[in-house]
Amino acid sequence: MPTSALILTFRQTSKQVLPTLTRSTKTKAWPTWHSLTRLPLANPKRLIYSKNTSLLACKALSSSSTVNPLRQYTTTSLTVYNEKTNVSQAPVMTATAVQEENMNEAAVQNEKHESRVSEIKDAKLIFNQAFKNVQDVCGRENMRFPKEIIWLMGAPGSGKGTHTPAILRARGITNPPISMSSLLSTPECKELINKGLMISDGKVVENLLHALLDCEPEVGVLVDGFPRSEVQVECLKLFHERMHELRREFKHTTLKDFFPRPTFRICVLYVDEEISVSRQLMRGKLVKEHNAQVLRSGKGEAMEERVTDFNELLIRARYQIFKDHYSCLLKLSKIFPFHLINAVGSIESVMRIILKEFEYQSSLELEHDTYEAISHIPLATKIGTHARQDLIRRLEHYCETEPEIFSKAVRFIDQEVTPMVVRHAISGQALVRSQNSILSDLGVAEVIISILSERGYAVTMDERVHETPKRVDPETWEIILERTHVYALNVRFPQHHIQPLEQKF
Repeated sequence: MPTSALILTFRQTSKQVLPTLTRSTKTKAWPTWHSLTRLPLANPKRLIYSKNTSLLACKALSSSSTVNPLRQYTTTSLTVYNEKTNVSQAPVMTATAVQEENMNEAAVQNEKHESRVSEIKDAKLIFNQAFKNVQDVCGRENMRFPKEIIWLMGAPGSGKGTHTPAILRARGITNPPISMSSLLSTPECKELINKGLMISDGKVVENLLHALLDCEPEVGVLVDGFPRSEVQVECLKLFHERMHELRREFKHTTLKDFFPRPTFRICVLYVDEEISVSRQLMRGKLVKEHNAQVLRSGKGEAMEERVTDFNELLIRARYQIFKDHYSCLLKLSKIFPFHLINAVGSIESVMRIILKEFEYQSSLELEHDTYEAISHIPLATKIGTHARQDLIRRLEHYCETEPEIFSKAVRFIDQEVTPMVVRHAISGQALVRSQNSILSDLGVAEVIISILSERGYAVTMDERVHETPKRVDPETWEIILERTHVYALNVRFPQHHIQPLEQKF
């Protein structure tokens, strides 16, 4: 049989035979065909049981670079009944069947697209209604939200509560953090949370908006636990647009300072599932031991015991929710600054990563026009990156091309700078004043500073002009002044500490 026929036979058979195969003597639900296609072809006996044609077909599939991969079926109800099936007896897939499969795939893609559009429409309805409810209570002119909002997300047990203070310090935020779990602490919400379920997005957004309005708008705030779903991600985007809308609306009014340009940052702490489970179980154990100690001694305060910290199934259910919605969080990375932080290490190592991630970035925080006006000025942290190489290059250049200027600079240092530095060796600082005219030459002054810098001294130079009255012009009665230029070099170097002699009586 030709290879192409074998391939078509294999495809048709995989469609018609798989629903009637069985993996064992007992009937079991077969996983989706998408997961089946990830099995290595080096072990084809799970899929093909004919010893001759089946192996040939498998070999042709794995060796030919022009053959398309097997079609992936997404039917979740595939069940296997009979292991012994002859693949070579299956009919060849017709062109009509191929066309049907293509139409089915197109229908699935259209369904996904319509679902996505529906979610976006739902998010708009949910956000607009929540924002209107809050605005009706507070008034539009009082919808003053913090300028900088950090949206902190993470896997359960990733240490969001532990690392929140470090993030607040790094950004200079004094508003208390907003924890979504604390906002949604009503009995109805607690019951849903304990079951591993999620609360309606409308209720979540409305409570969040009220909490943000309670913050000081001049400083930032951190929100722990939002967004967690596709709809909430869309609501976050709409909220950012609404803040810009408020800014434009009040830009030319006396309230413009209360509506600054919003800055959103997304921070996600990540740990894998097993670490998440072990951390939460350990947390539950420690809390239980602490509360038992408080009960026995009567000292201290009892800590909250979370239901999810004692049930591994609920813990894994919470982690699965995080995994399911992680892809929608990644969409925010195309719009806002996105910080994905590996939280598997120790508290100290993770904290160092967080502090580096949240360093000041003027391009994100300043207005565009302001940043463009000052961005050409070099940063203090980077201006000295190549200073040593530049210093060596200048000295070599002057020594080779301007030997006279170089010699003048060396003589001035020997005669006027070195004696003063030696005299103030213990203090670590010497102020050298000179009226030597060679310092009026900027080239000589630059060489002097470069030589002293190369020798380890920190030097600054200042020029002052002293005017002294000398005579009066008898015709104009103008006072004639004599100008004297005085140059001051402030030379700093490591201070020498002297251990005082202790007197014993």
